[in-house]
Amino acid sequence: MISPDSLGFGTWAEIAVIFVLGGMVKGAFGFGLPLTTMAMLPLFVPIEFALAINAIVMPFTNIAQFVQAGRMGETVARFAPSLLGLVLGIPLGAALVSTVRDSVLLIALGIFALAYVLLTLAKPALSIAPSAEKPLGLGVGFIAGIVGALTTASGPLFVMYLVGLKIERRLYLSALSLFFILTGVLISGTFFLAGLIDLSRIGMGGFAVLASFAGMVIGNGLAKRISAERFRLVVLSFLAILAVNLVLTGAVDLL
Repeated sequence: MISPDSLGFGTWAEIAVIFVLGGMVKGAFGFGLPLTTMAMLPLFVPIEFALAINAIVMPFTNIAQFVQAGRMGETVARFAPSLLGLVLGIPLGAALVSTVRDSVLLIALGIFALAYVLLTLAKPALSIAPSAEKPLGLGVGFIAGIVGALTTASGPLFVMYLVGLKIERRLYLSALSLFFILTGVLISGTFFLAGLIDLSRIGMGGFAVLASFAGMVIGNGLAKRISAERFRLVVLSFLAILAVNLVLTGAVDLL
């Protein structure tokens, strides 16, 4: 298992820049940090190291957003099935991390990121009937738990589910934040038990949290100054390029 102590100054700087960029995306849109960072980190560090650091960062970058939304009790009560799905899915996904080859994880992550880009550009008209909200929420939570443990980038699944419910913005942000907090806590716990996270990596995670906060401040400022649509297209184009590169890198490793 690679230790942060073995990384050179250049790698630390690359990790800082990556989490600043991820924070900028989250600051501008309210989500997208794990997907952005996971599209870049495996280019510089082993994927299991990238997953561990992302898992540590995830809860801390969402706590403030969850509290500020002011809908904590309502959110927990309404989305309890999705939370249960996460509790069931994450241990299964975490168990798969150590059994799946890194090259396969790279390909899966690239395909997932590319699918997110295409779905975002297509803007499908999603609509979930009230009667289907809870059973679908359980299923989404379970699948997101598996995907989250394998990639730490389950945000698109949650976003599509919440958009389909057509809920108002404050509840949307509250639910999304809660999903990310629980996902990060559970993944960090299962990774710690599996030996993928130790004290040195927790320290690196703290470093990445600070870089993410800096990026979020910048992202908030950018959202007020430039067109949200233009920024979104830039981010999606960047993610698409990285996603294709991840797929190609993983495919080459398999050959």
